[in-house]
Amino acid sequence: MIRVKSRQKTEYGDFQTPLVLAEAICRLLRAGGVNPGSVLEPTCGQGTFLEAAAHVFSNCKRLVGREWNRTYVAEARRRLTTTDCEVDVAQGDFFRQDWASLLGRQPGPLLVLGNPPWVTNSTLGSIGSGNLPTKSNFQNERGISAKTGKANFDISQWMIMHLLEAMPHQDGVLAMLCKTTVARKVLEQAWKTGLPITNCSIHKIDSREHFNASVDACLLVCHMQSTKPTTTCEVYERFDADHASTVLGMHSGNLVADHRALARQKHLLDTQATKRWRSGIKHDCRAVMQLERRGWGLVNGLGEMIELEPDYVYPWMPAGAVYRGEVKCTDKFLIVPQKRTGEDTAPIKSTAPRTWAYLQKHANRLADRKSSIYRGRPPFSIFGVGDYSFAKWKVAISALHKQLAFRVIGPQDGRPVMLDDTTYFLSFRTKKDAVAAAARLNSPDVQEFYRAWIFWDSKRPITSEILQRLKAAD
Repeated sequence: MIRVKSRQKTEYGDFQTPLVLAEAICRLLRAGGVNPGSVLEPTCGQGTFLEAAAHVFSNCKRLVGREWNRTYVAEARRRLTTTDCEVDVAQGDFFRQDWASLLGRQPGPLLVLGNPPWVTNSTLGSIGSGNLPTKSNFQNERGISAKTGKANFDISQWMIMHLLEAMPHQDGVLAMLCKTTVARKVLEQAWKTGLPITNCSIHKIDSREHFNASVDACLLVCHMQSTKPTTTCEVYERFDADHASTVLGMHSGNLVADHRALARQKHLLDTQATKRWRSGIKHDCRAVMQLERRGWGLVNGLGEMIELEPDYVYPWMPAGAVYRGEVKCTDKFLIVPQKRTGEDTAPIKSTAPRTWAYLQKHANRLADRKSSIYRGRPPFSIFGVGDYSFAKWKVAISALHKQLAFRVIGPQDGRPVMLDDTTYFLSFRTKKDAVAAAARLNSPDVQEFYRAWIFWDSKRPITSEILQRLKAAD
């Protein structure tokens, strides 16, 4: 039987924190020297965090909670009836609450503790939810996203940043459960905007055990300290780990996954981006553009046997093959109708009539490609194509797989091999240059340099921006 999440769970992130986890978090904070006089939970739900705080923090005198659900407010108050702390639990809308005023009235030291909803603004928009912050470009997006305020982001990111900005800049601690990616975005934004945070840490949790959710999640802890702010954060791979596995931080406006590793390999950093990494070809019509050899012929994704002139057909290698090192040969091919982005495709009609007839036969499929990048372009257009695509020697890496494996890819039957748009590559004139470049890229020092920048839990951990930070060989 398929479980369907209720609208309430989707709209309000209604996943209650188990008491056992709430108490473990409070004990972790206490062991780290956090001993609050008041604890405030901005989305308190049924009050498990407030109940845990009452049990764990001996100096706590005041418990404050706000929650939109009236039934949960009543349940939270019931949980706290036996505590000696002063209790202020009330119904409230996070996005209409004056948090600066409420936080400023609490006796210190202050602990802001909680588990804001793990949902994105686009998800809420898709169900017509009003449970959203006022539209703004809080992530400093560029282009159309900035103009419309439609850039996708996690609601918890907005909420945590709003709380950090509202907190008194002294003698306070924020501790929030969130996605690990959200924690990093919050830290990056806080550091870039100069918020006075210090002693930051990320403690990863088992979200499947506690929430039955398949997502990388953590406890983010930030101390407010206006006199000695820092821009580093210790990362603990396990919640019960005694020592941090890495320290993330900032370097020249960019987030660094391993600050210590970068310090060791800082001499490899290129501030000029002298060697440009390229992505492979983007076509968005696999059934028509990608072909496979069957015997002496070629078959497309629709199962059609076709015969085309060789002019626009090139050997092709997907990212998975690059990752696995299956780069000696390929039975896959790609139709490449342009030598550069935007080139007129009309000459194909005279130079390769069978290819033209094939593309015309499937013109509707190609015209139906959803991406707006194809609008106003010549028919059958592709992207990510240029002189670099036709270099006979390349060094490539898959952007999707969690391994720094750089592969040398040479020509096949004298033809350059094309790559897909989830692959990054450098182009070379000779095999000697490509082999030397791959050897350097796979060396221990360069591998450590790249690992310093890469967050492996990202959807696409390896980016061209990261690859281009490496200084060219002397």
